[in-house]
Amino acid sequence: MADARIWLKNGGWLAAEAIASSTFRIRMSDTGGFPESPLVRYQLVNADKRPGDESFCVEYGDATVIRAGRATLQIDRIDGQLSLSGPDGRERLRTCCSPWSGSASGFGARFSLRADEALYGLGNVVPERLNRRGLRVSMRAEQNLWASAPIPFLMSSEGWAVMVNTTWQHTFDIGAAADDILSIEGPAGELDLFLFAGEGYAELLDAYTDVAGKPQLLPIWMYGLNFCPRVKSTARDVLEDAIKFRRSGTPCDLIGLSADWMETVNDFSTAKRWHPERFPTSTNDLLRQVSFIGILHKQGFKLSLTLGCDHDLTLHEERQAAGITDGEPDDPEEAWYDHLRKFVDDGIAAFVLSLRSPMFNYPDRIWGNGMTSPELHNLYPVLLGKQMFAGYRDQTGKRPVIHIEKGYLGMQQFVASTAGTFYNAKHAIAAILNYGLSGHVNTSTNMHLITREGIHADFLLAWSRIHSQDHFHHPDFLELPLQELFRRYARLRYRLLPYLYAAAFVAARTGMPITRAMPLMYPDDRNCRELSEQYMLGDSLLVAVYTDQVYLPEGGWFDYWTGERYSGPQRIAYTVPPGAGGPLFVRAGAIVPMWPQMDHVGQLRVETLTLDIYPGPNGEFVLYEDDGATFDYLDGRFTRTTLTCEASLETTTVRISRREGEYAGMVRKRCYELIVHMQGKPAAVRVDGQRRLDQSRRIKADPFRSWRYDRLADTVTLHVEEDASGEAEVLVEIVHPPKRKNTGARSPGAVTAGVSSGTGGEEGGTDEAFVAALDTGETQRAEPALEAWWKAKMKAGSSGAVWPLHVMQACHLIVRHAEGRGWTAADVFGGSADLTAALALLQSPEQGYELLQGLVRRFTRHTAERRPAAKHPVIRELIVLIEREPDKDLSLNTMAERFALHPFHLSRLFKKETGGAYSDYVMTARMTKARKLLEAGVKVYETASCCGFKDAGNFSKAFSKYWGAPPASFKPKRE
Repeated sequence: MADARIWLKNGGWLAAEAIASSTFRIRMSDTGGFPESPLVRYQLVNADKRPGDESFCVEYGDATVIRAGRATLQIDRIDGQLSLSGPDGRERLRTCCSPWSGSASGFGARFSLRADEALYGLGNVVPERLNRRGLRVSMRAEQNLWASAPIPFLMSSEGWAVMVNTTWQHTFDIGAAADDILSIEGPAGELDLFLFAGEGYAELLDAYTDVAGKPQLLPIWMYGLNFCPRVKSTARDVLEDAIKFRRSGTPCDLIGLSADWMETVNDFSTAKRWHPERFPTSTNDLLRQVSFIGILHKQGFKLSLTLGCDHDLTLHEERQAAGITDGEPDDPEEAWYDHLRKFVDDGIAAFVLSLRSPMFNYPDRIWGNGMTSPELHNLYPVLLGKQMFAGYRDQTGKRPVIHIEKGYLGMQQFVASTAGTFYNAKHAIAAILNYGLSGHVNTSTNMHLITREGIHADFLLAWSRIHSQDHFHHPDFLELPLQELFRRYARLRYRLLPYLYAAAFVAARTGMPITRAMPLMYPDDRNCRELSEQYMLGDSLLVAVYTDQVYLPEGGWFDYWTGERYSGPQRIAYTVPPGAGGPLFVRAGAIVPMWPQMDHVGQLRVETLTLDIYPGPNGEFVLYEDDGATFDYLDGRFTRTTLTCEASLETTTVRISRREGEYAGMVRKRCYELIVHMQGKPAAVRVDGQRRLDQSRRIKADPFRSWRYDRLADTVTLHVEEDASGEAEVLVEIVHPPKRKNTGARSPGAVTAGVSSGTGGEEGGTDEAFVAALDTGETQRAEPALEAWWKAKMKAGSSGAVWPLHVMQACHLIVRHAEGRGWTAADVFGGSADLTAALALLQSPEQGYELLQGLVRRFTRHTAERRPAAKHPVIRELIVLIEREPDKDLSLNTMAERFALHPFHLSRLFKKETGGAYSDYVMTARMTKARKLLEAGVKVYETASCCGFKDAGNFSKAFSKYWGAPPASFKPKRE
């Protein structure tokens, strides 16, 4: 047996047992009796012994040693002092004095802390900081704190954790009174501790949630957006708010009513009813379809109700603990949930519990189970969440959504929570991270949607919520730029749902949160210990909030908004680009599954899943899918798909495994759209060994037989589908161009050599990459391309004397490209004579390179001055085409076909981005180039052809109308 009951020579009894591998329970009593705690008796804490690795108990002199798996607990039988060692034999934790427990003295234990030890956990308590070292914290849900939820769990950077199994108020002093001592003390109750040993925070969280309960997996729609209209809203107001979401194309799934939906506001009784005037309902099934709830359902919305409770929940718990079923003859009253069944029958899908603890109203009450108010105080909100969860589950067979702010140990099994309000946004984020460090994962905050930063932060959490309270917080009432930003983030969130849902599944199995504090993901990086303004959303997305300083841990990183690449570790000052609300980075190696755009979960049957792939070493993602609503997943009815990506100098390889498992309603044949972020156009793409055709310049091509390269986004897009038998994996190989260089991430200012789409050697490829960078008109892209071009040329040169030839070649490329756009050297560089003189004065390669830098800057500045600033990638590329190919067919229909857009949509998008009509822009570009050609001595009919006119007469008419003079008047005069 791996347990021991010890009579300590200095008095009192100590019971110790191995619960699971590396998990121990220690209890003390002055009487020798060990009654089970309410947390265990009510099945909130699992103290059952679980079979696993070898465990045993032996005695050595005055010591008792208990082994659980590879961890060891040693107990001094004289004074009860403890020592915990991990699998490596290293001592993780040791008491510094005898623990104590007694009816008169309360309980306590003190442990030694190492100088460099960091400690995390304790739930949502103040102050909101991650590392709890130096704090003294009371484990008591406070009435005056809106979202107070202490959780008596603390884990250490030294590989140990402790959980206190009591409902009585107690304190954690984590080096506050004495820097090197952790003190856990309570004035009432008995000592009951769980100790855990593990290799890192992830192991500790997994072991802890095996005892305190794994987090629940919410229905998938809850990971979208929910919206609470203004108080005193009527059914009509609610419908109007809902229809605004649908008309604007802003996705949302849940509408929540405040507590005034009841006939009597804040009715805590079990006789509550709908307000008959403001929210009329019916029990007739036909009339329910046209009730406000029925109409919401038809629009794809769920509905939640806010309510409070002061019911004696302990009676029901005692009946459950005794195995008595509700409704039996000795059942004295209905269970709390019973009176809510009629509202679920009406179509209610969720409940928000606005809890005012009855303990404050009845401080001296003895409750139905014999507990006093002080002992029940922390337990009450967890019992409420548990009974609501079980009632809804048993009634519907679906996963409940029970939202509550207050809580305690075990709450993660039953409820979702919000932390803070939109008035203390930074503190709310820290509280959410602390929840995650304490095993509670389904956490969010009320969105601060009147700022860009608030929209950014609160959409990139485990779930998202807008709470209007007394205000008008519907996104339709925002100023236009914020409306557009809100819609962009809402749509991004819904596209990310398969990624977020997979993270939620991992959380439900392991306790690893969805919103992850940086120490969880990078425990060995000391720079991450105190970071409360950035976090990881799942495995791959790094989110920074309310700050312009971002720390990037070791590895490669992509800026999600700009595509810029970085190498960590480094701290950067970040400038948020237009159209974003804050920093968002993607870890190199990430595979991010995405849904198509939809207004609500379930609107579309997702047969094609997009995989947004950011190549890096050893990238892997396990996609989890189930029916999204029921508990069938607990019986194994779900699918897993393993996605991997491996990038080398020669290739990027993507593997998509067959789906393992099945569930009701699953898509029988899955297709994938792969968007792979590259560094230049590939030389080839193969799928299952078969080479695909490059159809980058064709609109009408079979996407399952070809691939496309987007030069502006630097991405490759292709489609694949599962093997018909469902047995084989899909293998995608993207072959990098010859002599591809610098494939890793780079730090700001570093250069990534450009690559060509052709099959020529490095020299030609570098020329094309340099010209392509000039095409963008962006200095930040053109200068690195010039540096890469120059380094390649100087490296290839056999003698240092050839550098003047490289300077002349670069000048030729730049000038020729400018002339190709209809500009003269005089327009851009100040005249060919000036350039020739500058070349003659060069004395060194450094001077030559400096001259080229100046030419590039003039070119990009000239480009920017003559081109409206378009942000949309399609419009940016369209403008480049107009300026580069004015002789081609630039009709709106032709361009619309080329970009796979409707002509009307393209026209509107162009006007929105540039402020002018598409036809006017084309005419201006052609006439500007025509004038320059004529002034350079080009003949009229040749100029007409170069500017897209088939007939010289039509050209002359158009030219004369535009410039007010015929073409001949612009020809150079003969001497």
